[in-house]
Amino acid sequence: MEKKSISKEELNKMLQKYAIGKKPLAKLLGWGETTIVLYCGMDTIPSNEYTQTLYRLYTDKNSFRELLTDNRDKLTEVAYRKCLTKLYKPILDSRILLIAQYIIDKSPYPLSQAHLDVLLLWAQILSLKFLNKPVFEDVYQPTKGNGNSPYRVVAEAYKENLFFTENTPESSTVLKESLIKYFNITPDKLIDDETKDILSFVTEFFSWYGERAFTNMLAAERFRLCGPPNTKNRRSVSIELMKKIYGDIFEQAKVKKLKDVESFVFKRLEAIRKKIPVTDKQI
Repeated sequence: MEKKSISKEELNKMLQKYAIGKKPLAKLLGWGETTIVLYCGMDTIPSNEYTQTLYRLYTDKNSFRELLTDNRDKLTEVAYRKCLTKLYKPILDSRILLIAQYIIDKSPYPLSQAHLDVLLLWAQILSLKFLNKPVFEDVYQPTKGNGNSPYRVVAEAYKENLFFTENTPESSTVLKESLIKYFNITPDKLIDDETKDILSFVTEFFSWYGERAFTNMLAAERFRLCGPPNTKNRRSVSIELMKKIYGDIFEQAKVKKLKDVESFVFKRLEAIRKKIPVTDKQI
């Protein structure tokens, strides 16, 4: 398949997306100083190795971040900080996205959207039960176009590749050093130890399950909380209502300790599995 080259419109959007100038971007890439300036002045940008690289950076924020951290000595401190701020601001400004990024950072493997959604939902449920507080303030509200994804902002962030994945331990170290230096914070420092314990528990426990388990569980929890789809039942569930619903469920199921959740969820998934067609039973 032929690699796609960047268009003039996409190139201009990329400069805004990463808050970087034409000449600094060329320096970052190790190209001639006026390369990006010339491309921006063309009505039609030619297809070549350079413009294919630009398109990859435009569509993959992880690639741009890796380029930025690997070549930060080619930019001024001001230019580097502007880029870093633009990359991380949406995550640092949103508690739920911060939690999602923390989960992604701690996961030893890539997470699908459904997998991430399940971890966030159950982290919230268990925090309400055992810590008597929410992990984040977003209410449960599956929205049109996002399937059974419980949190719209997370679904949109996932689709727009807002989250970062670490390619190597070295790039992770460089990034954390930069965040500490320029923001005096890291996602890790913004989450208390009790919440980390909950996040670690759900991440480890659900690592044993597959994609169909996640998608079917999201659908089942939506039915439990909101009723059948395409009906006039509730469209969202407040944090207090979620706390009450699962508090009652856990009390009935005699879930008193975090350890009790394992058998509860296992039985829940078994019940879900028995209700779906045989061809789908790959939980």
